[in-house]
Amino acid sequence: MLYEKHVSDEDYVHAIEVWSHFNCATLSDYSDLYLKVDVLLLTDVMENFRDLCMSTYNLNLVYYYTTPGFTFDAMLRYTGVSLELLTDYDMVLFVEQGIRGGEGWFR
Repeated sequence: MLYEKHVSDEDYVHAIEVWSHFNCATLSDYSDLYLKVDVLLLTDVMENFRDLCMSTYNLNLVYYYTTPGFTFDAMLRYTGVSLELLTDYDMVLFVEQGIRGGEGWFR
C-alpha cells in the first residue's frame, strides 16, 4: 500500500529487475504485467477453492452468485435436511416478511 512514503531501496531494485526481465518499454507494459500476475494469482486461488468445494460438498462454486447461496446448499447437502414445501399461505407471508435485503458493510 502507498501511504505517501518513498519506495524502499529493496522495492525499487525489485521493480527494476522485473522491468528488465519482462522487457518493459513503458509504464503501460509494467502495469499490464502487474494486472496479468494479479489476475492469474486470483484465478489460482479461485480454482483451488473450487476444487476444495467440489471434493468436500460436491458443489461447483461457479454456479452460485453469492457465498450465502453456496453455503446454504452446502448446509443442506452436509446435514441431509430436506426442506418441505410451504403450502400454507400464512406461512409463505410470514417467511416473505422476514426477508431483508440491501447492502452490508463490514470492517
